[in-house]
Amino acid sequence: MTGDCLYDVLILGYGPVGATMANLLGQEGHRVAVAEMHPEVFEKPRAVNLDQEALRLFQRVGLAEQISNGCVPHFGTNFLGADGELIKAIYSAPPPYPLGWPANLMFIQPEAERLLRKRVETLDSVDVRLEHTANAFEQTGDVVAVSFDTPSGTRTVRARYLVGCDGANSPTREWMGATQTDLGFSEHYVVVDAWITRDTPLPSRTTQYCYPDAPTSYVICSGNLRRWELKILPGERVDDYNDLSRIKTRLAPFVEVDALKFWRSAVYHFDARVADAWRKGRAFLAGDAAHTMPPFLGQGLNSGLRDAANLSWRLTYVLRGMADETLLQSYQTERRPHILAVTEITKDLGKIVGETDPARATDRDQRLRAEMAENGPVTVRQALIPPIAKGFLDKVGGELAGTLAPQPRVSRDGESRLLDDLMSGFSMVQLAPGDKLLAVTNDLETGSSTAFTCHDTEGLLTGSMRDRGIKMMIVRPDGVIWSAGGDPVDVIERLYAAFTKPVPESCP
Repeated sequence: MTGDCLYDVLILGYGPVGATMANLLGQEGHRVAVAEMHPEVFEKPRAVNLDQEALRLFQRVGLAEQISNGCVPHFGTNFLGADGELIKAIYSAPPPYPLGWPANLMFIQPEAERLLRKRVETLDSVDVRLEHTANAFEQTGDVVAVSFDTPSGTRTVRARYLVGCDGANSPTREWMGATQTDLGFSEHYVVVDAWITRDTPLPSRTTQYCYPDAPTSYVICSGNLRRWELKILPGERVDDYNDLSRIKTRLAPFVEVDALKFWRSAVYHFDARVADAWRKGRAFLAGDAAHTMPPFLGQGLNSGLRDAANLSWRLTYVLRGMADETLLQSYQTERRPHILAVTEITKDLGKIVGETDPARATDRDQRLRAEMAENGPVTVRQALIPPIAKGFLDKVGGELAGTLAPQPRVSRDGESRLLDDLMSGFSMVQLAPGDKLLAVTNDLETGSSTAFTCHDTEGLLTGSMRDRGIKMMIVRPDGVIWSAGGDPVDVIERLYAAFTKPVPESCP
């Protein structure tokens, strides 16, 4: 599509969140424009961790296998106290994996971005406009117009909705006038990425050296790539670390620096902020434009991908006339409190790592070791991520409403698939008579539902449902449970009421 067409959605920013949003909307046939100020993928790594929700989302756009190829599992993180001994351990959940993918994988961001963009190129309804720098925004009636500086002059793109995935310094957020709440974390770290070129002694797990004289993170990335995050200490200047020899001196206690081939180093301001308003009329914020957090739980990018999953299906339903604009209101209702909760956890971990006062570090170590003795030696990383507390959920949907639906591997007609590949729209999943059988009804909200049965190969979901005493659940397009338990007819009536639609006679 070219010329002055009216797009359904304009996405500002073509990083991993914007590219994922483009894939999700484009594969639904929506007319999408993506505008990005840079000419190509940024070739240096930033995010290095993908969690199980991210892989499940990439599965929806047919890229999970490709992106996960070459990744390595993240087995967990050890936190070492001032004496070099363990004070905390956060490990990834072991198999069986409830969402169908490993709990955490380490990846190289530029490679994943290229795969996301390559798939966008196959979508005829998506136009990508590189080297487009936004300079003016206007919203009138049911249209948002953005003016861009481009190599060939000024150009205006018009769309029914705008999604700003344009980073921590978001022009979209600035135009919206959205203030930010400072969540009380501000520290500077030097982030160093380097390749291991020979055998050298290093920890077998990602390690947080919580040393008051040199707080340092060691991160095992994909392949031979390793990352160190060095806190800039009191009395030091950011500019001090423009000198590679200074970086090598800081690294020397942790690694043989002559075993490294340095890829890049950069000073980052680790802060924690969240936009107070994620929507202005027909404009929305997602990813770093809506929130920033320290990296100590690896949830920055993963949180942005949750934004894309949460907003994209809502836009689809409104654009198709299947729901009114009120559905879009629950985007911020669901995502902002979730971000606040995850950020607080991340901040707490950052405070553990970054303590520079020796006396407070000693108190910290004693407290954390006492917690390990009382609660067990290991915290499961996935248990730290909360469910959705409120939003577009069944008000009487039970304790599972707002949690992520398990995704088992199932067999149907002799073919083995992950369950999401067979689901569409709002799907009802029920226990069926027989051993490990599931009955699935898709597209409940359309009045033209389809049903099938499949075999839960390993009993992952059937066993979980039986253990919890539930016989059915309704799953949203983003994999979140809308309701679980109860009478199916009553639950479906409530679903239609939530869409402000009467229940069609064909409803199962």
